[in-house]
Amino acid sequence: MNAPDSFRNPGLWCDFHRDHGHKKEDCVALKIEVNELLKKGHLREFLSEKAKSHLSKETMGRPTEAAPVSPPPQD
Repeated sequence: MNAPDSFRNPGLWCDFHRDHGHKKEDCVALKIEVNELLKKGHLREFLSEKAKSHLSKETMGRPTEAAPVSPPPQD
């Protein structure tokens, strides 16, 4: 973690960072990582049907990855 030691709580442990400072339940970096994995289509088997529906509506129309651009044909 990048936070200075004075901001870290030595009584709290983050399994994601494997460091003291906050609980994994409060870990912003972990939440961002999980959200990115969900948007890419991973971890869907762990979602409820309601969450799957919400995620589909949220990501509909947004490309998950940019398609590779082919060079123009040479004449």
